Amino acid sequence: MAQLVFRLKNVPDEEADDIRGLLAEHEIEFYETSAGRWQISMAGIWVKDKEQAAKARELIAADQAQRAAAARPITGLDWLRGTLAHARENPVEFLFTLLAIAMVLGLSLFPFWL
Repeated sequence: MAQLVFRLKNVPDEEADDIRGLLAEHEIEFYETSAGRWQISMAGIWVKDKEQAAKARELIAADQAQRAAAARPITGLDWLRGTLAHARENPVEFLFTLLAIAMVLGLSLFPFWL
């Protein structure tokens, strides 16, 4: 039975390509599934053989540990810059998000105003 060795949801393409290359380099046969059109399926990298799946998990864990050691922590200012950049790139989405927040707050606080 196939075993999931790496989830691809919210994974950058560069990282996913590195994992694919790592598995191919160590001659581990794998296949991928996509999340589908509505993003409700499991997007991931799967291995059919249990022994190869265990080896793949070890390799991926080592790769992830190396990535974590090399990553720099995100500060509040970095998060704010990213959020503002996203808002500038997607103004309609940003406006609808603000409207949704205002509606939820309004409906939540409405009983207390009466």
